[in-house]
Amino acid sequence: MSTSEIKGSEPVEDSAPRAEEPVTASSSSEAAGIGAGAGSSAEEGTSPSENQELLQVLEEQPYRLTIKAPNGAAIPIIATAQETIQDLKQVVSETPATIEHSCFYLTLNGQRLNDFVELGEIEGLKKDSHLAVVEDQYTEREARIHVCRLRDLLVGPTTANPNVAGLDAGASIFSTVKYPDGIADSDGSAAANTSASANGGDGSESDSASAEAANGAGKQKSKKDGKKASQSAAAGDKKKTNNDSEQASGSEDDQQQKAKPVVANHALKGFEFDKVPPFETLSATEALKSLALPACLKQIVLSGWNPVPRYRQLRGDLLYLLVTTLENQNYHITCSRTGFYVNSSSLVRFDPEPHGSAQSGQTGAKSPDHYRAHSLITLLKRLSPRFVQGLDNLQKQVSQHEPVEVLPFVSSEQAASPWLVRGAENRAPESYDMGRAQDVYLRLGAHAADSMRDWNEELQSIREMPRASLSERVLRDRQFHKWYSEFAEAAVQGAIAVVESEMPPLNPTDPDNQHMYLRDNIFYSKGFDGRETFADLGGDAAAHVATGKDIHGVRQLNQIDIDGINTLGSVVVDYRGVRVVAQSVVPGIFRRQETTQIIYGSVDNGVTVGSDPDFHKVMEPVAKALHFGEHTVCDQAGEEHRLYTSADIKGLTGTDGRKYLLDLYRLSPVDVEFLEGECESSSTAVPIYPHKLVLLRPELVETFWETSVRTAVQEYAIEKSKQAEHKEDDKGAEKEAKDAEETPIGDEDSKGTAEAETSNKNNDDAQEKEAQKKDLDTKDIMAGFEFSLDLDPDAFTPIKQNNASSSPSDPSEQDPLTKAVRDASKFLREVSIPAFARELASYATSPLSGDALRVTMHQRGINMRYLGKIASLLPEDVDVVKNVRRLVLFEMISRAVKHILRYLFRVAPAHLHGEAFALVASALMGSAYCADPASFLSADAKQVPDLLALTPETLAEQIREQVALRYRFELSPDFVSTLVSGNERILLREICIKSGAQLVVRQYRFERPEESAVQAEIVSALPPGTKLTKPVKRTVKEKTDAILARPTTIIGDDVMNFIALSKVSVHNSSFADEAFDAGRMSLEQGQKELGLELLLESLALHEQTFGFLHSESARCYAVVSLAHYDAGEYNLAAEFMTKAVIISERTIGIDNPLTIHNYLNLALYEHARGNTEVALRFMRRALDLWSLINSPDHPDLATAHNNIGVMLQSLRLYDDALRFFKSCLEIRIKLLGTEHVLVANAQHSLAKAYAIVGDFKEAVQSERDAHKFFIDRFGEDDPRAKETAEWLAELTFAAVRKAKLSAATHQKLREMAASNLMHMEREGKQQHQQQQPNGATGDLPAGTATKGHLPIDDLLKYITGSSKPKPRGSRRGKGPKGSKR
Repeated sequence: MSTSEIKGSEPVEDSAPRAEEPVTASSSSEAAGIGAGAGSSAEEGTSPSENQELLQVLEEQPYRLTIKAPNGAAIPIIATAQETIQDLKQVVSETPATIEHSCFYLTLNGQRLNDFVELGEIEGLKKDSHLAVVEDQYTEREARIHVCRLRDLLVGPTTANPNVAGLDAGASIFSTVKYPDGIADSDGSAAANTSASANGGDGSESDSASAEAANGAGKQKSKKDGKKASQSAAAGDKKKTNNDSEQASGSEDDQQQKAKPVVANHALKGFEFDKVPPFETLSATEALKSLALPACLKQIVLSGWNPVPRYRQLRGDLLYLLVTTLENQNYHITCSRTGFYVNSSSLVRFDPEPHGSAQSGQTGAKSPDHYRAHSLITLLKRLSPRFVQGLDNLQKQVSQHEPVEVLPFVSSEQAASPWLVRGAENRAPESYDMGRAQDVYLRLGAHAADSMRDWNEELQSIREMPRASLSERVLRDRQFHKWYSEFAEAAVQGAIAVVESEMPPLNPTDPDNQHMYLRDNIFYSKGFDGRETFADLGGDAAAHVATGKDIHGVRQLNQIDIDGINTLGSVVVDYRGVRVVAQSVVPGIFRRQETTQIIYGSVDNGVTVGSDPDFHKVMEPVAKALHFGEHTVCDQAGEEHRLYTSADIKGLTGTDGRKYLLDLYRLSPVDVEFLEGECESSSTAVPIYPHKLVLLRPELVETFWETSVRTAVQEYAIEKSKQAEHKEDDKGAEKEAKDAEETPIGDEDSKGTAEAETSNKNNDDAQEKEAQKKDLDTKDIMAGFEFSLDLDPDAFTPIKQNNASSSPSDPSEQDPLTKAVRDASKFLREVSIPAFARELASYATSPLSGDALRVTMHQRGINMRYLGKIASLLPEDVDVVKNVRRLVLFEMISRAVKHILRYLFRVAPAHLHGEAFALVASALMGSAYCADPASFLSADAKQVPDLLALTPETLAEQIREQVALRYRFELSPDFVSTLVSGNERILLREICIKSGAQLVVRQYRFERPEESAVQAEIVSALPPGTKLTKPVKRTVKEKTDAILARPTTIIGDDVMNFIALSKVSVHNSSFADEAFDAGRMSLEQGQKELGLELLLESLALHEQTFGFLHSESARCYAVVSLAHYDAGEYNLAAEFMTKAVIISERTIGIDNPLTIHNYLNLALYEHARGNTEVALRFMRRALDLWSLINSPDHPDLATAHNNIGVMLQSLRLYDDALRFFKSCLEIRIKLLGTEHVLVANAQHSLAKAYAIVGDFKEAVQSERDAHKFFIDRFGEDDPRAKETAEWLAELTFAAVRKAKLSAATHQKLREMAASNLMHMEREGKQQHQQQQPNGATGDLPAGTATKGHLPIDDLLKYITGSSKPKPRGSRRGKGPKGSKR
């Protein structure tokens, strides 16, 4: 997150963290293109020459093609050699000028081109060739696709499939934030933001060509040309922005000359720092309404005359459609192999003959060709004028949004599901449409044949694709992502069917927890220990964990990507308390043939063990990558077997001849310290841990190995240096003794000469010795260094413990592989966890939500079971760690509630799950609202004993038990009142996300409100200017009564849906990550141009691999945006970050911490390019989201307040800015204390803010505190100390001057007031005396009485001479140490 303070503002804090790096997808590396890179941290040791070589590999001359359509339209496209013809066809289908085409092929010089051939492989294709679109014949499948495309086009941008991703999934509210009054048709900025467009195809089609042509215009510049143009355009922006963000201390005259007009209203006007925004802040209702499109047709459905009779199939008929236009005309349309035409059927008579053929040739009759067209869209344009108008308006409205805002998802599984969604009143279908029920048939066919796929064969074929060249690697990665996306979506749908009993089991006579399922070549099983495989490890609890660990193992092997080793496609789905495992099917696994038996590892807990030599050889590189050593395992008969991986990992050869690895849950060693201390016996009062499958995370193993290597290298280098020094000392002593013996005695001259020669020799020897030492350090010091650290994955497992050759109890005598496992476990407990706790306490790491905390812990290799240990390392009574400690405790509580809900969902009928969730949520967070929420359950729910017996007290006790059991931490008995109270919204969000619940977006009240407060809240929400007429008052009364009538905080009807939470074994794009790492490394080395170019190329690779709508794509966009911002290209930075924000909202969530950080960054970039009012809207959005998911006591929030203050100052809103500078300082003092550099920076900024508003007394005090800190901490020579000294001198002089002027002013005012009173008294005595001209009296001093009637401001002007201060530098003042200004 980029919470660094605004460039040009004071202070720019060196210690403020950068923005979290994001990722994107598009091959546009030009200025306004969609693009950015993704990746992990830069690899150490990447040299500039290597980066140049990588860039040369990535760069190549693109193709500048022109595609000519039958209607005369010419589409310019820039594409790379890796793009396929199918990619170009996708561009044509989504370009407005040729949107009606979907069934066609491309030709080059009259020759048809294969859809799946790459451009670089086409013979005769030149860089500037012209291709032609030729209409093709339809098949039944192509006809269905064509109709589906039209229906999707008319519906417009929608959220992802709710059956997979949940309600309102993938919605973005960016447009409603940026344009609160709606997007105007003439909004130039909105039009400019659509300079690059994206397509809605799958991952293989989301490429550069699609992005470039989606708006109907190809890019006319190469990447380098576009980049140069953008840099030159940004130069002026940078200069302008630097002027806009001038120091607040500049002279007021200059600011008044350059400042913009004062903004009367802005997004942060009247902002209340301690007020939590309403839950409606998270509502996507208005955003989804803004995406609603104008109607083009009333309906388009399959006709009741389907299926096509056999005799008509011989004539070429494929489908019959019924279309009702907005003119209320019904048309029966036939889809034939040559196109679409209107037939002569009606609702009561079947006549498939073309309409108008009987009237052909009659006067006034239209030609039969009028009712026939190759495209259905073209035909409807002829039949309905209102369809033409509606389609034009539709395309115009869609073009006003950001391209990534309206793109459909490649896979619904990738869409983010909000936990607050629209209510039932906003979900009713707008019109009666029979086509919705026919959608499945249109997409899958009559027999759903399109969904029947051999998933495993597809996956293994992709794995075996060549990857020697760049194009081969990109194509392989793209196909991997496409396959995993489609498999995950199908697996989630199947898992939901399993839980809802919509899929019959293969073994219906077995117990329910042993049922297995098979659909569409995907195998399903439940995450229970039905076969008692984990009986010794914890039963169902261990089986539940093993399924998740298996997914991690598949991910590890996918990342290693070793030839000859195959894994299955795997997805784990948690839905309504049941965990379902979905896997692709190993060929022959159900046949129980000898060729498919386990040949590596053990399937019966060590009774028999396989160690096939061929399989063992293939596993060697896997073991090397995982730091596993070859170890011995004995079977029950005592026979020894040599294995590289755990015996619990099964290896078999399928009937297709491929080697498969199954059950990869032990692809990490055992956490032996936790196993012995908490699972086998507990040293504390808490019960024994529920299972023994406690493993180290692979990140921890990698960190431990790297740390061990680094330590060994340092120790070896020190030892070698000492040996070298001793050796050189001995040689020097021998040489000195030899020289002394050869020197003559008694000859003074010769003695002096000898001494001089000795001195010269000593100097030469010293230089030679230094050179030798340096050479030794660089070349020979590591000669002979050997290091080996491997771990035994079977150490401390039941299989190894049952062996007769088990390791001795003395750790010093253990096998090195076993000892390494214990050392790694100690490293986790003694090094990693305390270090992470220190990071949290010092806010070096500051996650905002539970999910961010989980990601941060996993990156450091820390398991979630150590949450209790981390909490115990954070002091309870220290305000500095109060925020982060609460976050850790809430993570434990929410996870405990998840386990409780999982049990309740299993014992309660499916239709009562909403009530069960509402009961738990109300009992935990709404006990102050209703003390007995179970009494308001429905009659059916009261029949479930576990629900009826649930009270706030019993629930709190269950939570304490779960936290103690699973996290080894004891919550206080009153944790609900001391911890949850006041933070209910944070905990509610965490529980909803972890359980998959989606609630109606409304204002949930955790304490029973007063009627007057509710009425005031409703009235304040009325539109401005609304008069309280009787109907309005009646409406307010009805809403008030409805709110007060709610029996509990959350009721069953508030629960709209439960989503399926999935874990997918994804495949990363290694080459794109390498380019990304190289780009970041180049930026760190100061090679900005090279680094940015590499990042843009990485962005292109990510776009080609993942598509636009992917979380990695969002991360890439943000990184490229930050690079542009650092280069002073603020327009480009804002454009890239806009895409990052929208993609983040749609893929990771509207209120995800990364989305909030992206909003903060976008606000900085918009301010930098002069759009400060828009920037304040984004800041307000970020602050509102922050308040909902976290509390205001967070250090990053202080930085945001500082930035807001600088923005407000640029708008000349000095009083509003002062409030935020004060808030920044208060937060930092509360969290960091008074002795901290960030606090001093805040005091420095606050002093300037005080000076601007004229409060020099407070300014001096604040600047004095900052100056004292910098002097004491860094000394007088520090630049910050010098700067604050100069400011302190200037402010002190201004304060003294103001005080003197103020005293003189008050004295003159008193004299004038006294003179006026004397004058009034004299006038009272001489009422009939004629007044003197202009109200002056002869008794008053000249020039005094004439000003007494003026306003106070004018009097001050008269007294001081002018309201404007003298220009800065007109008078010099001395600072505390004599420095002058």
